[in-house]
Amino acid sequence: MSATVFSGGTILTMDADVPEVEAVGIDGGRIVAVGSRSEVALACPEAVDVDLKGRTLLPGFIDAHSHPLWAAKTRGAPVVDIRAETVPTYAAVIARIKRRVAAAQPGEHLLFFGLDAQLHPDMENPTRAFLDTLAPDNPLGIQTSNCHALFLNSAGFAACGIDAATPTPTGSIIERDAQGHPTGKIAEAVTWSALETFYKSWGEERLTTEFTAQIHEFICSGITTVTEHLYMPFYKGWYGAALRQGLPLPRIAAYQQATTSDMAVERIIDPEDRLWMAGVKIHADGSPFIGNIWVTQPYLDNQLTRERMELKPGHTGGPNYPQEYFEKMLRTYIAESWQMTIHTQGDRTIDMVLDQLDIILSETPRPDHRFRLEHCALMRADQIERAVSLGVICSFFINHITHWGAPIEDSLFGPERAAHYMPVGSAVRAGMRVSLHADTPMTDASALGLIQAATTRIAGDGRCVGPGERIDVATALRSVTIDSAYQIAMEDRLGSLSVGKHADLVILARNPLSTPVDEIAAIAVEATYLAGELVHGT
Repeated sequence: MSATVFSGGTILTMDADVPEVEAVGIDGGRIVAVGSRSEVALACPEAVDVDLKGRTLLPGFIDAHSHPLWAAKTRGAPVVDIRAETVPTYAAVIARIKRRVAAAQPGEHLLFFGLDAQLHPDMENPTRAFLDTLAPDNPLGIQTSNCHALFLNSAGFAACGIDAATPTPTGSIIERDAQGHPTGKIAEAVTWSALETFYKSWGEERLTTEFTAQIHEFICSGITTVTEHLYMPFYKGWYGAALRQGLPLPRIAAYQQATTSDMAVERIIDPEDRLWMAGVKIHADGSPFIGNIWVTQPYLDNQLTRERMELKPGHTGGPNYPQEYFEKMLRTYIAESWQMTIHTQGDRTIDMVLDQLDIILSETPRPDHRFRLEHCALMRADQIERAVSLGVICSFFINHITHWGAPIEDSLFGPERAAHYMPVGSAVRAGMRVSLHADTPMTDASALGLIQAATTRIAGDGRCVGPGERIDVATALRSVTIDSAYQIAMEDRLGSLSVGKHADLVILARNPLSTPVDEIAAIAVEATYLAGELVHGT
């Protein structure tokens, strides 16, 4: 790996002290010089020169909340994509399912991804009995686009080992009839364990292919660090194999899913910062799109919420865990000094989390804990102020606005709450260092897409949802670089073009700061460097 000097274009360092420079020098996988062309040339006398030719150099992007391995499991055959952008109606979804069942081998596991109550306008919740008519013999599952729920037929339940005698795991939902028999829908942690039955049935070779394709998607998007926010202990084998094979794997900050009864978290430390255990992930509530978040004001009452989401009038949802169990989780992980990232969508859930953190931190102060709230859909202004006072930071799933902004405003929560849905602007004005994320596989990975979403807040139908919560491009750039690095406690090694940091770089065709905000997502990622190695482009 030879020393390299980049110059001849715009270089945005994301370092507040030196925001823009003429040149950057790298050597041995690290940044060794930053400054004027002459200063960097002096520091790197035998370096290879890379002429940016007017393009823009930035630190590699960081997606602070994603699921690379899980995304690989949901993409590509034999999983059938039924997202609304691919299959626009429920009738067409059922037709696609029928065609796939007709072509299935005996006993083959069939999985469909992307059912969407908000975007499939004619959707009905498929019952177990209905799915049995479609596929009486093959295990069949239909996963929702928000990833939190799964519909199964009888063969699917049998394959997953779920019946009337199966206890509902803590933090999960299994809908049942009066006799206790599952009626078709499961949600939360039991969903993710059930899905493993389907994935395993297809063998490791299939997953290896899709995993390679998925990590390539991150790299081609200029994302050089990504979190694995549903890490399970067996994931280590997949990531270890990818590293041994020399695949261009983004750096992985793992957050282990808090589902084990003993609450044990695997400790992983990598001196090269390629895979490490950054903390623990807790699902305090679920998804606003299936109704299992906890809110102060009820969901709106209309055809979508009553018929497609099957919510009763006045529905306010609830948390995933009983109060005592949730408190036990927090105390356990705080005592073990883990960073916690807590999935919170509803404002009552956020109240519960902040109340518990306030009590525990007052009893056992822990400076610079960097506890995170994830997604934060309906976070109120007073909660933002309280979070800042407690040192709690937020990662916002801004693509809710771009993908589901219209039904959020019209059918789920109304204009008043939609105006502050995913309140990124309010958090920034309160002094919080925020991050943005795509939550892949729920939406596709694109840091530039996140920047455009946060600066425009334009929904799929062209409306602007919550203009008061927009942020400027410079802030959005920080949220996918240095501020994301701060949120994973790696700002001393990642997130800016600063001497001593890893040489993770991205070259863009245009400068986002001077590009119209509605064109930022279309900026071409022309090259990606990971630890000084060119892994995408030229």
